[in-house]
Amino acid sequence: MKKTPLLLLFISICFCGQAQKKNKDKDKSKDKQEASVNFTPQETAPVADTTKKFTGVIKYRMTSDDPSDRDSIIIVFGESRIRVIMFLPGYREDQVFERSMIANLKDSTFLELDARKKTYKTEKLSVKNEGTELSVAPEKKTVPLLNFACHEYKGQMTTKDGEVFQTACLVSNQHSYMAAMDYNFLGIQPLVMSYKIVLGLKTRTSDNENTYIMAYKIEPGNTDAYFDLSGYKAL
Repeated sequence: MKKTPLLLLFISICFCGQAQKKNKDKDKSKDKQEASVNFTPQETAPVADTTKKFTGVIKYRMTSDDPSDRDSIIIVFGESRIRVIMFLPGYREDQVFERSMIANLKDSTFLELDARKKTYKTEKLSVKNEGTELSVAPEKKTVPLLNFACHEYKGQMTTKDGEVFQTACLVSNQHSYMAAMDYNFLGIQPLVMSYKIVLGLKTRTSDNENTYIMAYKIEPGNTDAYFDLSGYKAL
């Protein structure tokens, strides 16, 4: 697999945990360690469109310039929780690893699930923030994706270690999420921007290596079963 930086970032999260970071300037404020989404200044704050409220499952493909790179992510949007299910290749050709996580936006907790052992552990949602900063602004054009008109946002993503990626997001005009104005999964992948769900993400490194995360199927409906942990044991 081609070692595209964003792909490596996801793989390291799944198999190695968070790598140790270099010590940062102690005078940096805590806020600057939080991921943020900065939009072009607006006269009024974004307002959620309740007529386009979405709960359901959206399936994404994660690819790169290398056609053999083809991983998948399932995002489950509940009333106040978001579950992310990631599938990445294992050590053998026929092997796939799964990691499942739930962000509870109501009580600001983050759950990591072990589907095989039926266990989960809970942390504060802020702990899972990688310190990545996403700064994008809306373009004038819209882009169709799955027959939905999406506003395009462009800018850059800067990691905590100073890596810079050119970034473009496709934000759906037809899928609103009520529980959060903005939410970035692990501070890396934007899922919600201005109460609207992100259907597409493209990043490009300084070496012109591209990573794409694009929705390919949208299944609206009740998602309560995805958040039922009655068969799980807390660690």
